[in-house]
Amino acid sequence: MTDPAPSGAASLGAPGRASGDSAPGRASGDSAPGRSPSDSAPWGVTLYVVCGPGGAGKGTIVAELVAQDPTLLLSRSWTTRPRRVGEPAEAYTFVSAGEFDARISAGGFLEWADFFEYRYGTPMPPPDLDRDLVLEIDVQGAVSVRNRDPAALVIMVLPPSRAEQERRMRRRGDPDADVARRLAKADEELPVGYRMADLIVVNRDISSTVSEIASFVERTRSRR
Repeated sequence: MTDPAPSGAASLGAPGRASGDSAPGRASGDSAPGRSPSDSAPWGVTLYVVCGPGGAGKGTIVAELVAQDPTLLLSRSWTTRPRRVGEPAEAYTFVSAGEFDARISAGGFLEWADFFEYRYGTPMPPPDLDRDLVLEIDVQGAVSVRNRDPAALVIMVLPPSRAEQERRMRRRGDPDADVARRLAKADEELPVGYRMADLIVVNRDISSTVSEIASFVERTRSRR
């Protein structure tokens, strides 16, 4: 889920969305060889898709990444989920189910999915986009984006352990039932993420993780 971008971080999409242990043999910083941004991308820019399980810290990471790099734009997700108590208004574009359905009918989402009892979606990139776009979504959404744009680069962020993943979700206020469901969802999605990701990062420390992803962005841009 998307954390709000800090002051100064650009975002796109308003109104209108924008088991924690790493698998054996894959370490933080692993990347798939041979993939780079392509001029054939339908948007004319590169999509950097940051995905991973709940509690990995994706929202905080992408907000800081975009705040540090003015050439990146953060896509703001749409959701039918009600805003949590104390949650910033800019965390998502909060809409009704009817508004969400109308956006689907208009072809306005790059990807969307039901997640438990709510819907989440990433808005289509505008045709005049002049900055690379950062998406913060789950693994299911990343699969959909890669199907739409094979040139999209997928960065999977993992928590350092399942215990830390659970602690982070509880700290942000997730109820017990949601924590259990998100952990089960992670168990289903992680094997898919490992096969698809161009970069896998274990988020032990926000600063180091952001630096690692920023270096990946710079390397892939140099291959254009």
